[in-house]
Amino acid sequence: MPTQAQARSHYARQKGIALRAVQAVRAALRVRRDAQAVAHVTAAYQLASAKASADTMAEWAGVPNTVRPTAFAGWTAAGFPLTDPLDAILARINAEIGTRAAEMLHEIDRLVASEVADAGRAASQAAIVAEPLWTNYVRMLNPPSCSRCAILAGRIYRDLDAFQRHPLCDCVMVPVTDWQDAHDNGLISSPREMFERDEIRGLSQADAQAITDGADIAQVVNAAQGMTTADLFNRRGVKVTLAGTTKRSAWRKANPNRPARLRPEAIYAIARDRDDAIRLLRLYGYLTS
Repeated sequence: MPTQAQARSHYARQKGIALRAVQAVRAALRVRRDAQAVAHVTAAYQLASAKASADTMAEWAGVPNTVRPTAFAGWTAAGFPLTDPLDAILARINAEIGTRAAEMLHEIDRLVASEVADAGRAASQAAIVAEPLWTNYVRMLNPPSCSRCAILAGRIYRDLDAFQRHPLCDCVMVPVTDWQDAHDNGLISSPREMFERDEIRGLSQADAQAITDGADIAQVVNAAQGMTTADLFNRRGVKVTLAGTTKRSAWRKANPNRPARLRPEAIYAIARDRDDAIRLLRLYGYLTS
């Protein structure tokens, strides 16, 4: 299991990649407001984020990296081409002038940072699921943190559990054996301790007072805004991706009669157990072996 120093180094590296992605996209937009160009830049940083995460997980486990970083680049976490949301945002920006257009540029910042971070987390989870010694992960925060993340920070998740996040969430997942080892290695953040150290952002005065009076932090936060997943798969039907499904793609050539390609998050949601998840990750092109 990684040490706290190793986990924080991973966190800082992933956050740095996302920040550089935003800066690079802003530079590209100054040259040309073109969705294809912005998507190309974003995909490059998604690849960097996925590769850095996969390499880190492999290094911690002391095994070769079996994750394909390219499988996590060029697409949104919901499985759509990056150009889809970028086209929509840029169309609105080009129709505006002045302050409103400037405000809309922040939408692109948020989209880019979120999708780059998601690529890294998705690659991390694929690596965690593939490693037989790891069955759990913990959410790594770098306080101060938002209330939605703070209430999830003290929990241990199964390797197949979806990672709950919100736009601009920069938390990372760190593989652990159990709660006690994670706590002893300084990887667990207690919401109550974070509150007492004033490390939770986004609480109203009333929220803070309720918690001071003894209210459960999770109940207070959930009552105020709720914690939802990123809609990676629809409960009424499994989310799929168009990535790697064209006639000339390697995955499609290997699976000519398979109707759709599942996203990793959808795989974890439907997998019966670890072996089944690994089988599906291989089947849908996220693991090499």
